[in-house]
Amino acid sequence: MNKKQLGQYKEILLDKRMELQTVLKKKSEMEKSGTSDESMDTVDQANSNYRTDFNLKRREMVIQQVKEIDEALERINSGEFGDCDNCGEQIPKGRLEVRPNARFCTLCKDEMEKRGAV
Repeated sequence: MNKKQLGQYKEILLDKRMELQTVLKKKSEMEKSGTSDESMDTVDQANSNYRTDFNLKRREMVIQQVKEIDEALERINSGEFGDCDNCGEQIPKGRLEVRPNARFCTLCKDEMEKRGAV
């Protein structure tokens, strides 16, 4: 992969990272301005608990995505970007265009999913 292509993927990853950081910041601000649980009845409390659990899970997913992007950026810097972590073959360009933080080629990813390893 040439430097121009790596630069394009780096830009895409940095843009996505910034977008996810914005989502995390907004979620954090929303959590801080939440309603007090003391004034809620049982149904409202249950709804509030559900929303809190849902938001925490979503937050964990976003944090994981940021981590995967950071790892992809490290692979760009180390010269390993685009290589499958499993077989070492080049990850197809089409897969990287859809998921630039991909660590595995399509064949390895499919095989891992069949085994339930992912």
